[in-house]
Amino acid sequence: MDILRGKWKEKCILNVCTLLVLCWSVDPSLSAPPPPPDRTQVESNHGNQESLCHEGSHYRINGICCGKCHEGFKLKEHCTKEGENSQCVPCEEGKTYLDRSNYVNNCRSCTRCVDNETEVSPCKKSKNKECRCNEGFYKKRIDSVTRECLRCKQCGPGERKTQQCTPESDTVCECKDFYFRNNRICLQCKDCISADCQQECASSTHPNPNAKPQDTGWGVWSTYLLAVFGCVCVVLLVVVVIMGVLVVRWKLKGSSSFPSAEITSQGSEKSTRMLIQEDPENILNQSIPSCSPVCECEQEPLSKLPDCVPKEIKISELIYSVLDQVSPRRVKELVRSLGVSDIVIERAENDHLRDTKEAQYQMLSVWAKGRAQGGGGVLARPLLHDLLDKLRDMDLGGTAEELETKYGDQ
Repeated sequence: MDILRGKWKEKCILNVCTLLVLCWSVDPSLSAPPPPPDRTQVESNHGNQESLCHEGSHYRINGICCGKCHEGFKLKEHCTKEGENSQCVPCEEGKTYLDRSNYVNNCRSCTRCVDNETEVSPCKKSKNKECRCNEGFYKKRIDSVTRECLRCKQCGPGERKTQQCTPESDTVCECKDFYFRNNRICLQCKDCISADCQQECASSTHPNPNAKPQDTGWGVWSTYLLAVFGCVCVVLLVVVVIMGVLVVRWKLKGSSSFPSAEITSQGSEKSTRMLIQEDPENILNQSIPSCSPVCECEQEPLSKLPDCVPKEIKISELIYSVLDQVSPRRVKELVRSLGVSDIVIERAENDHLRDTKEAQYQMLSVWAKGRAQGGGGVLARPLLHDLLDKLRDMDLGGTAEELETKYGDQ
């Protein structure tokens, strides 16, 4: 028992020593409470919270919140008390300006108009001078401050204008159909000999100059159709001339017979009856005013005229003809010029994401069926003329001529 008590005492002493070492190694500042705050610091923070600067209209300098100078004024001296306005002086009218509230010591110098530039509005204390390039010139910025007005570009041979020149931007030109760009000029696709231009000319609007033209049969029959059309015009002209001659003759004959009829009608009843008995047909032709010889002459030749009613234009047939003639990348431009809205164009493209031709068919169908005749499958002829005018405006005169020959008045 004495031995066990001795070991127990040794263990207790070791544990107490270990606890004392741990307590001594711990930083006493971690467990100590924080010192009380300084009274002057508390009052300063409280004062700052009460006098916060309003963003945009005030600024802080040397611990004081001062009011900024208004537009057209510069700073002369900072304020000396919290919340007061700084002392400001105006900029020099016509020479310097400041267009926003500030606390700067110097005003900005007014802009000077350069060559080929016209003053739009003068310089004021709160607004800079505005200058604009003259007509036929556009602005080119050299850096953030320097600029110059250059003459607008003119599209060269084989080019067409895609964007007009404005005081802020130059003219934009691109090659016409069946042309390709070689350095800075546009050449015809038939003069293409390199691989780069052959790839460009092989697109839908620039046919390959080395490819053989596909014979559609139109070139063979176009001459005969034009000859037939000319013959029909000549026949119609002859018929109109003959009809005019007959009308003149009947008028002359009628004018010579009417006086005798009037004289006969003024006679006695007895003489009138005798004339009717002798030649009833002649008297009837002369005395009946409801049907004059001129009317009979006009009715007879008109009944022999050919049918000149224009041929009906089926909408579906016309649309496919347009899609065959106009390149896919220019169909959307044509549809917009015809008045179809971008919402309709976007809806058609979303409905036919994998079939571009069907989407373009739907765009043209919306335009055509907006004023369709009859049951909705026949195109109104004024719309055809409008379509031809838009194609010519897009420099697609060849396509317009083919459509006019095929669907024009016959």
